[in-house]
Amino acid sequence: MVLEVTAKDNKGKVYKEVKSYYPIGIDLDGYMRYGAWQIKEMIDLTLQPKTIQNEQVVFEFDKDVKSADVTVNVYYYISGKKGDRIYTASKQLSFE
Repeated sequence: MVLEVTAKDNKGKVYKEVKSYYPIGIDLDGYMRYGAWQIKEMIDLTLQPKTIQNEQVVFEFDKDVKSADVTVNVYYYISGKKGDRIYTASKQLSFE
């Protein structure tokens, strides 16, 4: 799964943060590996079913920014590079 948070301020500047949740295969020396013959242990960084994961994303906007459009997308990857968007939400933020 991939969490993608994008913010676009009223000046047109775009901010983006991406977080991935996936299992990591490591070898005996602790290095990440992809080949099944190299993997000796798995570290599970996936999201488990029916669990909630709270994430905090911080963007530093310029001082004169008045508003920003924030969009959150969650993509699910079964395998390969094709991901399906399973959730999206948008919100308009105003700053005083």
